[in-house]
Amino acid sequence: MGLPAEQVLAVDARYNAYRTPAHPQFRTQYIRRRSQLLRENAKAGYEPQLRRQYLKLRSQLLAQRYGPLSEQSSFRAHSNSIRSSRTTLDRMEDLEEEPRSQGPRGHRRSVSRGSYQLQAQMNRVAQEERAPGSVVPTPLAEASRAMAGDTTLSENYAFAGMYHIFDQHVDQAVPKVQFANDDKHLLACCSLDGTISVCQLVPTPPTVLQTLRGHKGPVSDFAWSLSNDIIVSTSLDGSMRIWNTHDGRSIRQIPDPDSAQMLCCTFQPINNNLTVVGNSKHNIHVVNISTGKKVKGGSSKLTGRVLSLSFDSAGRILWAGDDRGSIFSFLFDMATGKLTKAKRLVVSEGSAITSISARSWISREARDPSLLVNACINKLLLYRVVDNEGTLQLKRTFQIQQTSHAIGSIFCPLMSFRQGACVVTGSEDMCVYFFDVERATKAIVNKLQGHSAAVLGVSFNCDESLLASSDAKGMVIIWRREQK
Repeated sequence: MGLPAEQVLAVDARYNAYRTPAHPQFRTQYIRRRSQLLRENAKAGYEPQLRRQYLKLRSQLLAQRYGPLSEQSSFRAHSNSIRSSRTTLDRMEDLEEEPRSQGPRGHRRSVSRGSYQLQAQMNRVAQEERAPGSVVPTPLAEASRAMAGDTTLSENYAFAGMYHIFDQHVDQAVPKVQFANDDKHLLACCSLDGTISVCQLVPTPPTVLQTLRGHKGPVSDFAWSLSNDIIVSTSLDGSMRIWNTHDGRSIRQIPDPDSAQMLCCTFQPINNNLTVVGNSKHNIHVVNISTGKKVKGGSSKLTGRVLSLSFDSAGRILWAGDDRGSIFSFLFDMATGKLTKAKRLVVSEGSAITSISARSWISREARDPSLLVNACINKLLLYRVVDNEGTLQLKRTFQIQQTSHAIGSIFCPLMSFRQGACVVTGSEDMCVYFFDVERATKAIVNKLQGHSAAVLGVSFNCDESLLASSDAKGMVIIWRREQK
């Protein structure tokens, strides 16, 4: 939303407890609607000075109406990078028509100012200074607690009924399913049958909008662009493809630089013109999807086949996992796309790292940036990121069944602000597990049963009203959260 909009929402959330004390459901509706309106207004691009004046006036009016808040409730909102509203397709067209306007290699030279190390230090200081059993009054926590209506973690994750089942890939594994960014009803899934399905859940009945055909071998991975107009996919046929999600057209086919099987991919989160891919010859490459060329200095070698990739939110650190049990961290140069190898962690010698997810925080209690890892050792692993080189320190583990399948896991996008924090993972016992990362014992919050094969992929929609899961027999189940 941008700094002033985030501050306005945080101010509203701080006063939310005073509103309609006899009708808490109205407070929840109010803060959700305020969040929606602020997001819409942020897209209008009002002058920063006007936004600051509005924030000041809003704070004064709320103080007059409800009284001043205590100093303990004060905060400093953290500013996120404001992403361009232009689509990935627009940027690709610009780069193809005017490649020199973007720099010597067509790169967009946006640079994030956030310091990963500073964020970790600030989180740790806040954690150390808090009283035992208390929580740090961050603006994000207050806003999200207001949205949640102070329900318990188990109530938040009471997914029970099946909303829909997709079976267009039956008998062929679906290694990944993922909802589009900031979307409730649009999702895609890739299959070992060589296709990708783009599906729509509303209006009912849910339908397959597009079937992306063109790969000559199993599709191993895919990723949505920020604007959802592009999907990048990798395949065992040794190529990556760029797809137009609106008409299903294959815009470009890019062969692997090493003529190897391509196993995983991810967009650079700040500059979607760049994609990182991993292959079976142990290499990762930064690829410019507009030119189809790998970036100079954007390649590096791991100890095994590259199975998983994840950037931090600022796009400055990349983690890559291989099939021999190692996770490497790389520093990403925002101006050039160059990768610099930083750290290596051996999770378990010879055990494949099948999934990596990065998060800058976990719960409303201040925590360090974290990494969630599946590693074929019958455990889901949660690591703390301790410095700006991506060094990892094991925080805790959760028991699941995984010895051979490429199981994936995710952080919960919204509920992590609420009471406690959750992660979700597939498992070879055909179940979907929800774990509370803060609960010392009995960490399982929920367990979904309905698949008839190992659950490989999991994904939430943007408001967590729906969860998608895919399995090794090609079934994709959409689960609906219970309405309270």
